[in-house]
Amino acid sequence: MPIARYWVVKTGGNEVTEEMVNVWKEHFLEYAMQNGCMRGALVADGERVVAGTIWPDMDTMNSVIESDHYSTIGEAVSASWGAGGINIPDDVELVCNGEVLAMMVPGGL
Repeated sequence: MPIARYWVVKTGGNEVTEEMVNVWKEHFLEYAMQNGCMRGALVADGERVVAGTIWPDMDTMNSVIESDHYSTIGEAVSASWGAGGINIPDDVELVCNGEVLAMMVPGGL
């Protein structure tokens, strides 16, 4: 069964800029996709940013988030977002890892 990982970060009313999105995408999501992540998305409303990824299993996800490179990625994302007024990890509201119970994608799961 696939695993989903969600990070919910409070924005404190700060704008999520295109640069912040690109840093997340180019640093974290590219690395994740090269190392087994199946899908990823970053969404925002006026109060929060939600980063979501889907992984084939917990071992694959853990191999990425426990890697030495993950801390380098985190530093780049934290610096970019911090410049925009969003402080990671202080503004992280929720981190959730769980089994995907249902999902529809073209061609099946």
